[in-house]
Parts: sequence; structure tokens; C-alpha cells
Amino acid sequence: MSDETPLRSISLFDDLSDAERSAVAASCAIRTFEKQAQILGEQEPTTDVFFILSGTVRSTSYTAAGREVIFNEIEAGEIFGEFSAVDGLPRASSCVAMTDCRVARMTREKFLKMLEGNGKIAVRLIELLVAKIRSMSERVFEVSALAVRERVRRELLRLAKDGEEFRNGIVIRPAPTHYEIAARIGSHREAVTREFNRLEADGIVEVRRRQLRIVDIKRLQESEE
Repeated sequence: MSDETPLRSISLFDDLSDAERSAVAASCAIRTFEKQAQILGEQEPTTDVFFILSGTVRSTSYTAAGREVIFNEIEAGEIFGEFSAVDGLPRASSCVAMTDCRVARMTREKFLKMLEGNGKIAVRLIELLVAKIRSMSERVFEVSALAVRERVRRELLRLAKDGEEFRNGIVIRPAPTHYEIAARIGSHREAVTREFNRLEADGIVEVRRRQLRIVDIKRLQESEE
């Protein structure tokens, strides 16, 4: 990879100089994946790490009964595959391209050498891993301690952070399906649909075509408390 410019969007390298970023870029290979392509499979013995230059990737797993569990959506500027790159163990989840994606891939050997040779990158990686652990801890608490009603509302508030403001509310597009929300919060589609019906009846949310409108974000926050 001869051009370091794409790596400027990768948060792991925020503290690097152009020269340092160029050296990292030289250790990467560019790959493109079409929408719905599987990039990594759960329990695969691969250990490369990936930096998303454009597009969105979903980290997911399936229960023995075939129910999907969605861990998170990974956006441009973020990384995935770092768990296996660090510990050398099989993949903890599958990663699927939700849009056409362009990624920079680095082998585990080069990744570990980079961490050993650059303390700024190592510290930044620790910060990113801690953020993921905090997010995972929050979700474990929600699944263990909260009813579906509260979990749906918390998920909507998370989605609202990346939405577009309008009037007193937020527009989320494209609107996630009830199935997708259920897979994120450890529930099932029917329960999520019931909660959405309540929220719509209360005038808190509206679903229009492929848009989810949180009409009154303040009431949603209050209803979750």
C-alpha cells in the first residue's frame, strides 16, 4: 500500500506523524468486499487485523439454535480482527460487509511488531480495547438485569447518537429492522415489535419508509430512566 492518505481516517493512528503513518501503510494490503460478503468467519484460525477505509462491517454470531446475535457495527476509521491478532486464537465472531467495503489488512506478525516498536499505537490500541470492554459490560448488564422495554429504549438512544437532528428529535436512516434490534439486545422480533407499537402509540417514535424518527428524544430518555 503505497499511499498513506487513506490511513489518516483510522483512529488507531491518530497520534502518528505522516512519516509514521506512511511506514504503517507500507505494511498493509488493500482489499475490497461487496455488500453481504463474509470477511471473517467465527472460529476461523486466521489472525490478520483489518482497518476500515470505507463502508460498514457487522460483527455477529449465531446460537446453536440459529438465532443471530449482533455485537456491533464497525464503521470507517475503526478496526476489527484485533483480538485474534493480539492473542493468536480463532475468531470470536463473524464479520460481514453491510455495504461495499474497502479495508487495509495487516498480518499478525507485522501488527505485533508495530505495537512493539511504537508506544503511541500500543497505548491507543489499549484505549480502543477498553472502550469495547466498557460497551460489552454495559450490554451484559442490560441483558442480565433489564426488561425488553428498557433494552429497546437504550438501544434507540445509542442509535440516536449517530442520527440526524430534526426539530425536537432524531432521524435514523436507514431504519434498523425489528429483527436487527432484537439481535442486538438479546430478545426476539415479536417482543421488539410490541415495544415499538407502544412507543408509536405514545408519540415517541415514528417509522416512515426506511426512516426511524425519534420524535421526542427527551421523552424517550425520561421513559428509559
